[in-house]
Amino acid sequence: MKKPRGIRNHNPGNLRWGDLWQGLVPEKRRTDKAFCQFVSASYGIRAVARTLITYQDKYGLRTVRQIINRWAPSSENDTQAYIQAVASQIGRSADEQLDMQSYRNLKAMTEAIIRHENGRGVLSTPNTWYDQQTVDKGLALAGIEPPKRAAGPIPVTRETIGATATGGMGIAQITDVLPQVSDAITQANGHLTSGSAVRMGIGVTLVAIAIFIAWAQIRRHQAGTL
Repeated sequence: MKKPRGIRNHNPGNLRWGDLWQGLVPEKRRTDKAFCQFVSASYGIRAVARTLITYQDKYGLRTVRQIINRWAPSSENDTQAYIQAVASQIGRSADEQLDMQSYRNLKAMTEAIIRHENGRGVLSTPNTWYDQQTVDKGLALAGIEPPKRAAGPIPVTRETIGATATGGMGIAQITDVLPQVSDAITQANGHLTSGSAVRMGIGVTLVAIAIFIAWAQIRRHQAGTL
């Protein structure tokens, strides 16, 4: 199957020459006199996304109807059919306010335009031509990143709670060290002043208390009371 012109040009929005977009093919390598050619699909997707952002920020165009009326004027397109197709694909009313600084809205609009400009492609993804990684790279080049996923909960174990309670050292490791510390104190007792011995004893006691508290937290968690 021969790919559509926009896909071959890495220009899925079928933008015409005029703006000095990032990622344009060097002049000596250009073979299309009417439509832009980009070095990769991500730069072509970026150009679509940046156009939509500019429509909003510079001209206040925030609905599918407003955006498509400017994107595909009736002098060259069946604009009403274009509006209906895009609104249907993104699942929004043609006159609903959208934020093109939102990853979700910008991605949906960009993919809907790509599909309308190039028809159904070879992939089963919503935009039909590009995988998620390529689309996200294009949006990132336009300055819009996917929302960050919240970090999952840290599993409650002796090691993780011990690390929290004791500054990064696991309970098991501290438990192993305590007898050695205690022996060292006993052996060194004859060489220490009473004040030094007391301070070392206090330090070991505090570590033991931290372990006890952490282990108590584990037991409460296992019992379902935490």
